[in-house]
Amino acid sequence: MAETHLARFENKSDPRAPPSTKIVEAYGLGKCPKLVSQISGSDLDVRINALAVLCDEFKNPYTIEGCVREGVVSILAQMITDPDYTTRVRASHALELAAMDANGFFAILLDQDEVLPKIVIGVQDPSETVREHIYNCLLSSTRTQQGVEACVKNGVVTAFVNVLPKELDVLKPSLLKTLHNIVGNELGLEHALETNAVGVLIDHLTRRGDSNLDESPIITEAARALGFMCYNGKAKKQALEKGAVAKLITVLREKDSSTSLKIALTIALMAITITNDGKKQVFQFEGLDVIMELLYDDSRAVVLNILKIISNLAVFPQNREVFVTDSTCTVKLRKLCKADDALIAKHANIALNAVNWTP
Repeated sequence: MAETHLARFENKSDPRAPPSTKIVEAYGLGKCPKLVSQISGSDLDVRINALAVLCDEFKNPYTIEGCVREGVVSILAQMITDPDYTTRVRASHALELAAMDANGFFAILLDQDEVLPKIVIGVQDPSETVREHIYNCLLSSTRTQQGVEACVKNGVVTAFVNVLPKELDVLKPSLLKTLHNIVGNELGLEHALETNAVGVLIDHLTRRGDSNLDESPIITEAARALGFMCYNGKAKKQALEKGAVAKLITVLREKDSSTSLKIALTIALMAITITNDGKKQVFQFEGLDVIMELLYDDSRAVVLNILKIISNLAVFPQNREVFVTDSTCTVKLRKLCKADDALIAKHANIALNAVNWTP
């Protein structure tokens, strides 16, 4: 009876050897070194399985820190041009996750001269999944001034401006957000101006209507980047020459625009209308009516932007005449002068004084 019991319930080793491609976690301090060594090995099946584990483990910041110490960022960057599709997808995803983490991000910056040029090559990858991971990685890398400088130095501006016109619509917002972050840097702005970024951004202010995707995020991010650029005199000149005012006014006329879109559009228009040509083009393209309508918008930010735009536009006599003769514009400005919001009241007073100015 005892022998029968032992035969049924005794512990026995598994007679089957585990597959050589199975990734078994090591314990303690050996975990990250083992995982990185499996990623960098020559066996393709082991590598892609190890990359899958790495992407899952990168949800844990402690694992990122441990793998960074083992040089994983440089290894992943080399895989961006690997001929194997799965390797490129998983390596780019791991870099995307690493760039979102402080330790991973600083590891990218530490070896930027080696790592970033290899990552930037990924924007030409035939796989939209790989490109999405690369775009998100570089977007996260521009969240600090150090990251912006590193990206500018390694040609991100030129690469993004070149691929933006032909990229899939679903991926464009990430590129546009990155460009917005980068053009705040003096050298980044210079690169953007040299690569016709202004023209490319203006082209993205138009709804094509041939896509099932909502184009508002694209237009919003394009307007944000354009507005940021147009605080520069050269960018203003290019924007005026390439028809930015007409396109901004056209989109502003849309009744169902989101608040974020209206804010982005009015910021761009506010920057451009500082110039005399900008003031004249708003009158030429009959944009005064939509600007006055937006004085009644529910968004504080939109109203503030509109008040600043009116202050700009009122310097041009024909614009001023329209504001004065409109039955509601000056009335609304007077009401806003008495608003409880001190900032609104301040800019309403400035706008009203500009509208009522007489030679």
